[in-house]
Amino acid sequence: MMPTRTELLKRARAVLKGGAVKPPSAEDVFVGDGDFISIAAEFLGYFVEIGGLERHHTVLDIGCGIGRMAAGLACYLDPLTGRYHGFDPVPKGIAWCNQAFAAYPHFRFEQADVFNEHYWPQGRVLATDYHFPLPDWSVDFAIATSVFTHLYYEEVEAYLKEAARVLKPEGVLFSTFLLFDGERPPRRPNLPHLDFSEPHPQRPVMWHVKDKPPLSAVAYKTSAVIDLIKRTTGRTPKVLPGRWRGGAGPFFQDVVLA
Repeated sequence: MMPTRTELLKRARAVLKGGAVKPPSAEDVFVGDGDFISIAAEFLGYFVEIGGLERHHTVLDIGCGIGRMAAGLACYLDPLTGRYHGFDPVPKGIAWCNQAFAAYPHFRFEQADVFNEHYWPQGRVLATDYHFPLPDWSVDFAIATSVFTHLYYEEVEAYLKEAARVLKPEGVLFSTFLLFDGERPPRRPNLPHLDFSEPHPQRPVMWHVKDKPPLSAVAYKTSAVIDLIKRTTGRTPKVLPGRWRGGAGPFFQDVVLA
């Protein structure tokens, strides 16, 4: 009898926690916090149980960073039939990933020289002009975790269009946002890095944290993101609220499936 998806996930998590991927040192981490392996295992569960990820899928990791999502995927994707392609603007992260995942030939990491005023101000290509490094209709599962929380509206729009281009008709986009309903985001003084109090002067659906660089964290109005996803992808997204708003979770950021 073939193992179920749940059984395959359990095995993959055991392999991951058994040391299949060595986590980066503290000085190598330039984005995110928390335990590297625990977060990798957590999100792998979301990809499989909520997103329907299969071992034979081709995965695109938009903004792969230091490889947290790749770590779990390396223990789950089939080395013969599965494929992974990650890109990120920060060369340090790509260099570390290429070394850490050298034993996984079905994994590929690529530096995208995309301008981001917070993470890669040296970038020569605007995010609105960047084309994802994969052909049309070639991706089963695209992920963008903690990516749209660091992009301007026009950049989110461009990335969504590119995701729609590379995804197969039955493919899935798994993304995270910081979303709010009503006129403004909830005040989170206990989370000062997410205490949004500054609306964008031209786009009130987009809020920033006062006295922080604008792209250190961005919150978007839920209805604006739903409309944007519908317009750019032709898909109706499903929003799963995150704990950052004060709810029960289990996610911290809001998960959006399309």
